Amino acid sequence: MNQLLGQNSAPNRNDQPHAISVNVVVNLQQANLNLQTSIDPEIPFNVFINGIKEQIFAQRMQAQYEETIEYQLGNGSNLQQNESRTLQLLGFTNNCTLYVRLKLKGGQ
Repeated sequence: MNQLLGQNSAPNRNDQPHAISVNVVVNLQQANLNLQTSIDPEIPFNVFINGIKEQIFAQRMQAQYEETIEYQLGNGSNLQQNESRTLQLLGFTNNCTLYVRLKLKGGQ
């Protein structure tokens, strides 16, 4: 229904592009962390992922992990955190999933 309404569903946001929902699954050693965000598909991936990393490491977990983090889109595409193409150009769609794998220090 909301898709049929288009811009009418958010009359105060007529000047902003449409947003897509992205599910982010972060693979931690003990469990998965699931995040969901609504984002402009024209934002560059590196800007998007910096915001995601801020959410992941909000509880000071970063010290446990190496700087290298692996990113994979649900369609199997591997992404680099410095990727500057937009989410849309990289294949992000509404309700897609981004898998994030944190590497533990010590190589595990």
